[in-house]
Amino acid sequence: MYCDRTTFLRAREAYSEQTAISCKRELSSFVVLVVALVTTCGSVCAFAQIKSETPGASKSAMSQLSHVQVGGYLAGREPDFLDILPPYPNFGSIQDQADVTTLRQWQQPGDSARWQLANEDVKMSYDRFAQTFGTKISQANTPLLVQLLDRVEQDVQTVAFSAKGFYNRPRPFQRFQMEHVCGAEKAPAAEASPKGGSSYPSGHTSFGWAAVLVLAEVAPERAPELLARGREYGESRIVCAVHYPSDVVAGELIAATVVARLHADKEFSADLNCAEQEHALRKSSAQLSKACQIREGELRQQ
Repeated sequence: MYCDRTTFLRAREAYSEQTAISCKRELSSFVVLVVALVTTCGSVCAFAQIKSETPGASKSAMSQLSHVQVGGYLAGREPDFLDILPPYPNFGSIQDQADVTTLRQWQQPGDSARWQLANEDVKMSYDRFAQTFGTKISQANTPLLVQLLDRVEQDVQTVAFSAKGFYNRPRPFQRFQMEHVCGAEKAPAAEASPKGGSSYPSGHTSFGWAAVLVLAEVAPERAPELLARGREYGESRIVCAVHYPSDVVAGELIAATVVARLHADKEFSADLNCAEQEHALRKSSAQLSKACQIREGELRQQ
C-alpha cells in the first residue's frame, strides 16, 4: 500500500484518537495501536552513535530540559524500547521510499508560516503548549504540574535516547541535500555514505507527545486541542527535515507506552491528582488537599 501525506495524516488522526482513549491502559493495549497504524499506513508507518537533534547543536533533549532536576517515576523500570519499536525501514526498501516521499511532501517554503512554526518548535519547552493549555506552564505559575511533567519527561527521554543510540539511523539531511534545515543557517551538505545518526525515534516528538498526553488528563476540556497541537509539534520535525515520518510515529509510540506504564505507579498517580487540583483552582474557589498543599510548599521552596 502506498502511503502519501494524506494517508499518513489520516492514520495519525486515528492513532491519536485511540491513544487518548487508551492512555491509561497497560503496555499490551498499545500493541493493538501499532498493528492498527501499520495496517492503515503500511508504507510510511512500517517501522541511532548519537548525533545532535539539529545541525550544529550538541545538547540532547535531556539537557535542553533545564528544569528537569529530579529523577523519573520509573527509575530503572522503564519499558524496553525493543518491545515498543520495530527497526526503521531499510535503505532503498519500498517503506523507505515512501518515508522519503512523504518527507519531501512536508517541506515548506522558507518564508511560509508553517516553516516559521517548525523553527519555533525546535525549542523543547512546555511553553510550546501553554497557549493551547490555557495558562503559562512554569515553576512559579504551576509548580505541581511542572514537577509532574519533568518526571514524566525524564522517563520518556531515557527510553527515547536509548533507542536512538541503538538504531543509529542517519537523519534526512545526512542522506539528501535539503533546501533548508531547522537550526542551520545553511542546509548542510549531504554525506556521501552516512554511517549513523540519531533520527529514529524523534526525541522532540516523544517529548511533545508525552507532554500533551499528560496535559490532556489535567485539562480534559482542552484534550482535543492539546492532542492536535502535539501532532503538529511532531510534524514540525518533518518540516524541519531532521526526521522522517516514521521517526515521528516512533516517538509517539514511546511516549504513549511510557505514559501508559506510569498509570500503574502510585507516586505518578498522586502527582497527577495534585496537578489536576492545581488546574481546577483556576476555575473554582476550592483548595488543594492537605497532601497537595504540602507538596506545593516543598516545590516553592526549591
